[in-house]
Amino acid sequence: MKIFPIYFLLLTALVTGCAKSELLHYTEESNVFFSYTRFSTNYDTIMINFAFQGNRTEDSAGFYVNLLGKVTPDNRLFNMTADQSSTAVADKHYRLPVNDSLFIPANANQKLVPVKILRPADLREKTVSLFLKLSPNNNFQTNMSVFNAAATDVISATNLEIIIQDILPKPDLWDNNTSALGAYSRKKLELLVANQSLLLAKFYAGTLYSTTQLTNYSRQFQTYLNNQKNAGKTITEEDGTEMKMGSAVQ
Repeated sequence: MKIFPIYFLLLTALVTGCAKSELLHYTEESNVFFSYTRFSTNYDTIMINFAFQGNRTEDSAGFYVNLLGKVTPDNRLFNMTADQSSTAVADKHYRLPVNDSLFIPANANQKLVPVKILRPADLREKTVSLFLKLSPNNNFQTNMSVFNAAATDVISATNLEIIIQDILPKPDLWDNNTSALGAYSRKKLELLVANQSLLLAKFYAGTLYSTTQLTNYSRQFQTYLNNQKNAGKTITEEDGTEMKMGSAVQ
């Protein structure tokens, strides 16, 4: 299984690199298959993490359904459904396009399919998956089930998983800077980023914030917390305890 997260382009260090899959070969019969590629590599899994999208309440997972066979002058419907093994719930975590829109257009060999992804509160506590599958109908077969059966990492061509979450993990740099940052919590990280006008992505990948920078930002944020407390507006963690930065900035 290969995973490519739509909104983790700045977080490529979290994604395992994989070799380019072989192309499917032409066949006389008409087949359809999923096509989701990034940097010329096929993936059969998409990850969407709302934690890196600010206050957005919905997103879209877009991919292609491709034709393997001859184009025709008519629109031809294909069959795409959500598998019963999905833990994502329709109209709560996602909305599929209407069935009438699922067709290979006349004189074309692919169709862009957008799936609306929603952001209910429960995604902050758990990850859910939407498993999509293509199945045969009167217009198409689905005999090309994988891209390269001989590959070590076999990529499905007729099944696609969309992983949906709203989880903000503790950054790797946090444990090396607890004297400034204190104990980790998602609420603290989000408030620190907002209060100090920081970039959330720089806590996870690319050019990370240095220890000196984190100490300075933590000291300024602790001053803000102190001022709020003195004004009778103590900021607390989710468990009700007072929010504090590390011992080095008290």
